[in-house]
Amino acid sequence: MSSLHAFLKDYVRFHYSVPEIVDRYTEWIEDDKYMILSRWNGSKNEVYAVKCAKRGNDVYRSRVYHRFKGLCSKAEDLVFFNRKDRDTKKTRALWVTLTYDSKLCSFQESWSNIGIEFNGFMAYVRKQFGKVSCCRVFESFENGYPHIHCILLFEAWFSVFRDRKGQFRVHEKDVLAEGWHSNIDVKAMSSLAGGLSYLKKYLLKSIDFERADSKGSKTLALCWTYRKRAFSVSGSFRKALTDLINCMHNSNHKTRQTTLTGEIIEKEKFHVLGFVSIDVLKIKTGVWLAKLNFEQIRSVEYDLSERSSIFSERYFS
Repeated sequence: MSSLHAFLKDYVRFHYSVPEIVDRYTEWIEDDKYMILSRWNGSKNEVYAVKCAKRGNDVYRSRVYHRFKGLCSKAEDLVFFNRKDRDTKKTRALWVTLTYDSKLCSFQESWSNIGIEFNGFMAYVRKQFGKVSCCRVFESFENGYPHIHCILLFEAWFSVFRDRKGQFRVHEKDVLAEGWHSNIDVKAMSSLAGGLSYLKKYLLKSIDFERADSKGSKTLALCWTYRKRAFSVSGSFRKALTDLINCMHNSNHKTRQTTLTGEIIEKEKFHVLGFVSIDVLKIKTGVWLAKLNFEQIRSVEYDLSERSSIFSERYFS
């Protein structure tokens, strides 16, 4: 499997089933790719291989997990009620699961439509209840149809009651259900941190191919096919994530390396030479960064020159 683009060309022609999509995704994810970089150290070029992030691999998992963990740390820690307290309870945060009725359309159409349909649901929610923020993840059923898990954080307050099974609910569930075409489940969150922790459990199942069960593999493969983000945010969640990203970027520019006399040392320039499979490098699985030896450089040079008519050897010598 060379790329998602190549798969999508075949997908349009052959209309793959869910198991076939999972098989093609598995073939793609198990082919580790490395970006080849070159830099001049003053006397010669040094060549490095950096493992690329691919949906579901260890690099991707680390990036998504740390971004979500950072979001949790930046989001305002709100506690709405004590679960053990018998007093009247209210909340501003709801845990909502939106399912997809398989009778409505094919699983292919459901994945193509669900983003637009969810936007319509959120517009309906805002019209009914006012300003709302959202943090969302996708999950696939065993039959390949999607469903959405999300936290909705409102400015409005909702009265909370406990149902026969001991779950915390709100009376506005039927109003929310009017905005969605299939079954919907709504729970009251006692705290924002608890809701985000619960959401993280579903996120982790959809970003880690090595540990994925059957549903996790389908979620990864179908999100890959239909280009769905691991998680998405809006409102105050978006602000928290933006603040996190800005903080990370700013922290990289606070200091500059200098010589003993105070002269600023210029940043080193790296040149991207291309991308190769792990088989070309002959390194162990799981290595994220490697400085290449002479034999590895020659192997990379041969592979890149075979695949490109504009390949230049000057960054290897």
